[in-house]
Amino acid sequence: MLRRVSLGALNSFSSKLTPIVSDSRRNLVWLALITVAALSPFLNKAFHVDDPLFIWMAEQITRHPLDPYGVKVNWVGFAQPMTDVMQNPPLCSYYIALMASVLGWSESALHVSFLLWPMIAVLGAFVVARRFCGNAFAAALLTLFAPVFLVSATTLMCDVMMLALWIWAIEFWLAGLDREQWWRFLVSALLISAAILTKYFAVSLVPLLAVYTLVRNRRLSVHLTWLLIPVAVLSNYDFLTEQKYGRALFSGAITTSAAVTSGTRLPRPVNTLIGLASIGGCFFSVIFFCSFRSKRLLVWAVISLVLFAGAFRFFVVPWEYLEAAEAPVWFEGGIFAAIGVGILAMAAADLARRRSPDALFLLLWIGGTFFFSTFLNWSVTSRTLLPAAPAVAILAMRRAEQRRASGVTTYSLAAAAVCSMLIAISDYRDAQCERVAARFFQERYASGSRPFWFQGHWGFQYYMQQWGAIIYDRSNPQVRPGELVAGAFSNVQAYRFPDEQIIMQDWLRLTAFPFLGVSTVGGGASFYSSFGGPTAMSTSRVS
Repeated sequence: MLRRVSLGALNSFSSKLTPIVSDSRRNLVWLALITVAALSPFLNKAFHVDDPLFIWMAEQITRHPLDPYGVKVNWVGFAQPMTDVMQNPPLCSYYIALMASVLGWSESALHVSFLLWPMIAVLGAFVVARRFCGNAFAAALLTLFAPVFLVSATTLMCDVMMLALWIWAIEFWLAGLDREQWWRFLVSALLISAAILTKYFAVSLVPLLAVYTLVRNRRLSVHLTWLLIPVAVLSNYDFLTEQKYGRALFSGAITTSAAVTSGTRLPRPVNTLIGLASIGGCFFSVIFFCSFRSKRLLVWAVISLVLFAGAFRFFVVPWEYLEAAEAPVWFEGGIFAAIGVGILAMAAADLARRRSPDALFLLLWIGGTFFFSTFLNWSVTSRTLLPAAPAVAILAMRRAEQRRASGVTTYSLAAAAVCSMLIAISDYRDAQCERVAARFFQERYASGSRPFWFQGHWGFQYYMQQWGAIIYDRSNPQVRPGELVAGAFSNVQAYRFPDEQIIMQDWLRLTAFPFLGVSTVGGGASFYSSFGGPTAMSTSRVS
C-alpha cells in the first residue's frame, strides 16, 4: 500500500512538473529569440571605444598565443606596452581570436560571434530570477532592456561576457546550496575563475557568495572552501604575469586605478552625485514599474527631484566642461540621481520588509557594484554597473509583485525596450561617425605621397590605422611643415596644435543622433567615463 501511494504521489508530482519544465523551456527559447532580435540591428556596428584594444590583443594572440600583452599601442597620445594600457585580463581577447580564426575579423562576423554572451546572460538572469520573484520572464527582459545592458551588448568589450559567466556562477552556487551537490560548487568556482580572467571585477563574487552562504546557513560551511579555487586562479595569474611581464597585472590594475583616482577624483559629494546619476541612468527603465498613485510616494519623488537637480546645479555643473546649455544637464542629472537613490532605497526597503538572506543578497549585489563604480574605480563608468542589471530587474519585479501590479508589466517592458533601443541607436550612430570620418580621410588623402597623421582614439584610431594613417605621438612628434594632421576633436586624448603652427584648417562635421547623446564632449553625457560628463546620456543636441 505504501509503495502504491508513493508511486501515485510521484506520478502526480511528475504530471504537475512537466508543464512547468515545458513552460521554462519555451520561455528560454523566447528569451533567446528576443535577445537576437533586439541586437540584430547592430550587427554591422563600427568598432567603438575600447573595442580596438581587445581586437589588437586578439591579433597578438593569433601570432603569439602565450604572449597576449606582448605588443605596444599608442592609446593616450604616446606608445606604451599593452600591459600599461589594457587593464583587463585576456580571456575575452582569446575568445575574439578563436572566433576570428573561423569567421574573420569583420564587424559583422565578430558581432555575430558575440551574440552568444548576451543570450547566455539573459537566460541566466531568467534562471536566477526564478529564485527571487514570480515573473522571472519579465525580469530577464528588463535585464535585456536596461540601457547599460543593451548598449554594452553591442560592443566587443569584456563586460557582457563577464556578466554571462557571473550570473551562471551564481545559479550553480545557489543550486549547490539547495541540493548539496559538490559538483555544482565546482562548476560555480570554475565559472567565477573564468569571469575573473574576463574582467577583474568578478572577484567580488567571492565575498558576495561567501556572505550569502554564511547568512543562509547561519554557520561556517565546508562549501566555502570551493571559493578558494578562484582565489588561487587569480593569485597564480598575478604570479605568472609578473614573471612574464615584470608586473603582476591584477595588482597593477588596482595600482593604476588608485593612481588615476588620486589625481582626478572629484570631491566626495560631487562624485557621489555622479555615481547616483550613473546608476539611475543605467537602470532608469525601472521607473516604468513604479506606481505613483500613492500621494506619499509622488511627494517624495518630487522632493527628491528638486533636491538632486539643485545639487547637480550647484555642486556638479561647476566642475564640468560644458558647451551645451547647463539646464538640461543639471535637470537630467537630478532625475537620474533621484532614480539612483530610489533603486538603492528599494533594495534597502526590500531587506527591511523581508529580512531574508535573499533580500540581503540583492542589496549587497546592487550596493557593492554601486560602491565600487563610484568610489573605487578609476572613473564612474556605466559598464562597471552592468553586473547589477539582473539584480535591479529582480528587485523591480519583487516590488511590482508586492503591489500586485502585474497588469502594467507588458506596457512597462515595451516602454523600457523603446527607450533603451533609442539609447543603443545613439551609441551606434556615434560609432558610425568615427568609421565614416576615417573613410572620408582615406578616400581624400590615402593616395597622397606624404605621410598622413591623425589624432584621436577609439574606433577612429582603428579605422585610420587600417588604411595606413600614422597616429601622432606627442612624446616623439615627427610631423614636418606642410604635412596634414587629422584630429577627432570630439574624441578623447586629442591635442590641439597652437594656432601659429597651423597653416590651413578645415572641419568635417558629422551628425550623430539628433536629440540624444551618450558620448558628447561638452554636452554633459559620457556613458563610458564620467571624465566626459556627469550623466550617462543627455538630450542635448549632438554634432
